Amino acid sequence: MVKTSRFIPLVKEIWERQCFGLSALDRIQAKIKKVKQFLKGWDFNQRGAQKKAMQNLKDELLILEQLEEDNLLSIDQLQQKVHIIHTIMKMCEEEELYWFKRSHEKWLLEGDVNTEFFHRVANGRKRRKQILSLDNEGSTIEGDAALLEHATQYYKQLFGPAPGNILPIDPNLWLDDEKVTEEDNLLLTQPFSEFEIKYALFQMEKNKAAGPDKIPIEFY
Repeated sequence: MVKTSRFIPLVKEIWERQCFGLSALDRIQAKIKKVKQFLKGWDFNQRGAQKKAMQNLKDELLILEQLEEDNLLSIDQLQQKVHIIHTIMKMCEEEELYWFKRSHEKWLLEGDVNTEFFHRVANGRKRRKQILSLDNEGSTIEGDAALLEHATQYYKQLFGPAPGNILPIDPNLWLDDEKVTEEDNLLLTQPFSEFEIKYALFQMEKNKAAGPDKIPIEFY
């Protein structure tokens, strides 16, 4: 769930900027990269501004509570106090959601307080899962780009067809009634439709990144 009303318009603005690439996939990857770069800086500034706003609200609430100890608050002051408490609770909810997405622990979503312990769990999980280097036949591979390239080539060789290993199948192996019809074959080999792609995407688990771009499914 998007908690900031400016998020979607900002993403839309950046996504619609002109981008060049050899193919549609290249252009999509370039757009995703631009969005990630922008949101990383935007989130940093947002979080800093939110912390400052939270402190200002707490200071104002403290003043109202001190006034309330001595005298009854006016209607306007009571309304302001309720508004401040509501705003602080909403900001705390957003803070817990942020740490939930980093910790991926259900107990945080179910209402545990946002403490230093949860922050350590989230940061510790990120450190444990981060691959800084790999050893490849005596040489060390470092850097995100080099690690990604090495992993891609490794699995291509592992699961791809080895040269000279392609086994042709005799077309007469099956009887005519065992083969798919021409209509079925056209159905099976037709291009993917937008509906099929959307259906597959919406079946994916939330709060998970589908690829190395680290963007969760909700974004798409």
